[in-house]
Amino acid sequence: MFRKFRNIFLVFICIPLILTGCSFDYHQLLKKKDVPVSNLSADSVLLTNDVIYNQTVDLITNAKKTIYVEQGLFTDQRLSQLLIAKSKSGLDVRVLMDQFHSSNKATLTEFKNNQVSAQFYPARKGQYNRLKLLIVDSSQAIIYSNYWDSESWNAANMAIILNGKSAWKLANVYNRDWEFTTTLTLDVPKTTTLNDDNITPATNANIKQQISAQITSSEHSIWAELTELTDQDTLQSLIDAASKGLDVRVILDENAKSTPGVLEKLKTAGVQVRFYQKKDNQPLGVNVGIFDGKSFIFSSAGWTHYTFVINHEMSITVPSPLATEKLVQKFDADWQSNSTS
Repeated sequence: MFRKFRNIFLVFICIPLILTGCSFDYHQLLKKKDVPVSNLSADSVLLTNDVIYNQTVDLITNAKKTIYVEQGLFTDQRLSQLLIAKSKSGLDVRVLMDQFHSSNKATLTEFKNNQVSAQFYPARKGQYNRLKLLIVDSSQAIIYSNYWDSESWNAANMAIILNGKSAWKLANVYNRDWEFTTTLTLDVPKTTTLNDDNITPATNANIKQQISAQITSSEHSIWAELTELTDQDTLQSLIDAASKGLDVRVILDENAKSTPGVLEKLKTAGVQVRFYQKKDNQPLGVNVGIFDGKSFIFSSAGWTHYTFVINHEMSITVPSPLATEKLVQKFDADWQSNSTS
């Protein structure tokens, strides 16, 4: 009903504009509407490995009923022993891992020998499961840029702590993966009283849709820090944004130099590109896009065809100005300290 009266009101507003010869964009008028804002705090954005690790230990230690873990690569002995201890104390502990990382075999055997319910995600050949999740009691979660292995803990990482409705949504994502793996469902609550934090999880092809929507709706700036950027549709969307005068900047891992055609295409279109310089021998492990300095998308891997179509991946879209400001500061610091292309 409100939408009907709004459109009638707009028609009456537009008629005088037409008669006087003024130009306007009716679709743009309709497009302007309130966008939900997330209350995610800046403190929920973790940018150092020590803090990320300690928060992980604390969340597992304080779990009351359930612990769900999905990690493409899991070799961290301290965390595996902590999960085993929680399982023996009576908690429902579930672990999903990627079957194509050979290092996971020893971890799987260790879990099964200690009666922890652990499985390999049944991906097809050539498809990797690169989700990186910890969900506790279907009410708290951490989504990571890094795996739980020593090499990943030595990279430049980030993680997001979730305590609202999005944590429950992630529990449902995990439940789907568990059912796909075992045909059995988990005891995830059908509803939740957690506050709606307006954070949107996405998996696989939906990640690309979320990124595309954010790029096309941006009005001022698009900043991205990525391990890879090769998806052709996404590249074209960034180029289109730059052609409209938006401030489009990309920090890429140095390995991206192996795709000179992509780099030339970006630079020719006016997209500013710099390469991440390793600090303390830490490679880039982060994949995040920042839009108009007000919202961000955090994805499990770079923006590639493999991420969007082949592998099992995840992202979250977070329209939180407070949390985004922390990432803006990080991006700006990285931008100033990194080399040009």
